Amino acid sequence: MSNSIETRSAEEMRYLLYGTIGLVIVFFILNLIGYNAYYFIGGSIEWATRYVLPWIALYWFVQFVKTKRE
Repeated sequence: MSNSIETRSAEEMRYLLYGTIGLVIVFFILNLIGYNAYYFIGGSIEWATRYVLPWIALYWFVQFVKTKRE
């Protein structure tokens, strides 16, 4: 049992490491191209909160209503 927990934790740490490395690479590439990386990431977060997250919240709400209706 604890072995699967350790394996899952190791997999999660590996994905976290890959994500961090990917983010650092994106920052370097954007700076090399001449873009302000902080403005780009900030704009991406703003876009996600404005357009993507409301649809995710709506999906969760619909799923919640479906489970309560049954």
